Order: sequence, then C-alpha cells, then structure tokens
Amino acid sequence: MKKVLFFISGFLFALILGALAGAYWYSRSWEHSLFIKPLNYFPTSKKQIALTFDDGPSTSRTPKLLALLRKHNVKATFFLLGKNIEKHPEIAKQIFQEGHLLGNHAYSHKRLVFVSPDFIRAEIEKTDSLIQALGQKEVRYFRPPFTAKFIFLPWVLKQMDKTLVTGTYDPPAEYNLPYIADSISTQVIDHAAPGYIVYLHDGKNADSDAFIQAVDSIIVQLKSENFEFLRLDEIENSEK
Repeated sequence: MKKVLFFISGFLFALILGALAGAYWYSRSWEHSLFIKPLNYFPTSKKQIALTFDDGPSTSRTPKLLALLRKHNVKATFFLLGKNIEKHPEIAKQIFQEGHLLGNHAYSHKRLVFVSPDFIRAEIEKTDSLIQALGQKEVRYFRPPFTAKFIFLPWVLKQMDKTLVTGTYDPPAEYNLPYIADSISTQVIDHAAPGYIVYLHDGKNADSDAFIQAVDSIIVQLKSENFEFLRLDEIENSEK
C-alpha cells in the first residue's frame, strides 16, 4: 500500500511540475499569458505604429525625447516606474501635459514572478495613484518589468481590468555596449510593420544623445514611408 501511495504522490508531483513548466514556457512568449490575452500588436492594415518607452522618467533622456517628439509632432506611450515618478515628478507631469499616454510599469521594477498577488497589486496601485496625481485619471495599460508575466500577474491584471501590454519588437542592439544609434534605428526600421508596438527605453541616463539620434532616425524614416505614430489607445480606438 505504501508503494502505491508513494507512486501516486510521485506521479502527481511530476504532473504538477510538468504543468508549471508548460505554463512557464507558454507565458514566455509576448503573444501569450495565462488568464488574459496580452496586447502585443494591433491587427491592422493601416500604416500605424506605436512607440513605447519604458523605465522613465529620467533626467537625461526623457526631456530630450519630449523635445524630439514635439519637434516631429509625434505622440507616444510612456510606461513609467512609480519610483521614478517620485524622483522626477516635474518630468512625469510634462509627459502627460504634452499629450502622451501614461502606462503603468510597476513601482519598483522588480520582476513580478514568484511574488504574492498582494505584492503585485500594491506595485500596480501605488503607481496608478502617482500617475493619476499627474492628471491622467484612467490608467488602463500595464507593461510588466522585464515583460515577465507568469501565473499571478495576469490573474491580478484580469481582476483589476487592466490591459497587459507586451510589444512586437524590442531592438536587440539597444542592450549592446557601446550604444550605437544607427544599429538600433536600422533594426526598428527593418522590422516595422502596420500595428507594431515598438519597445524602447527612456529610463536610463547613459548615452542620451545616441538614444535621441536613434529615435530621430526611426521617426524620420518611417514617416517617409507614410507611417503614422499613435498612442496605444489611439490605435486601439481607431480599430473600433
């Protein structure tokens, strides 16, 4: 009898581990998560594209980026960290006042995997409150730090009626050192297509001039190809 129970318990344990491993690998894709469908691109034939910027605001990149977007009359979506809103409230306020969409990127930028639902909810709610204090009353879009979204996070987002945003293209060259603007812009331009959500970062202070050069090249080239740059909510609403 003990052998039978041992076999059954071992089988159940292996089954649970297998299910968790399968769920983890399923959730790694930007196209999938448990409980909720991520927004990773817009199924449209219109030449619309969304520039999204993570981890800000920063004192070096964000003001220069805002000036560039103003120059080109481009609106974007900024996924802000709560802790950086607290550090630089005047820059965060400027992002909103200049007509860009504010998204939630959590408070601390901790990986929201293998933490409790209460911890996840607190990270989101604290940042929501900081964004709302800037003037944007609805904070619907959430992008997870590191785009990590295993098990509890999508469940919490579903309960909170949030849109889980991943993205379509994240240029690998943005993570290389040295930071080479032409490599980043070329990768984004070569992969651009209607409905794509491009993943960039303004929340760093290093290489700000090269970062601005890359974004400038992306905008100029894609505009010459008749792409229109819109906030996430503008593209989503244009499809309704």
